[in-house]
Amino acid sequence: MTSRNIAIREDLYNRLGKLKQTNQSFSDVIEGLLNEGSKGSFSRLMKYFGVWGDMPEEFFARIENIRAETNTNMKDRILKHLVEEQ
Repeated sequence: MTSRNIAIREDLYNRLGKLKQTNQSFSDVIEGLLNEGSKGSFSRLMKYFGVWGDMPEEFFARIENIRAETNTNMKDRILKHLVEEQ
């Protein structure tokens, strides 16, 4: 495998070093970051799985109530607007 030397700022080198595991090379870290940033990358989505897992059911019930109320209000406004146009 061919290798290349690149110059990076000291602060970026330190940040990469914090991400690097003992069994990884800096190339592995950079590759992981580049893959994570790819459009449609599954790993980009995976980091959000389970984020709301500890939220109480009441939280989701409240969100659903707000959604339903907003939907009803929007339908009423659209119907009112359509009736006024006629």
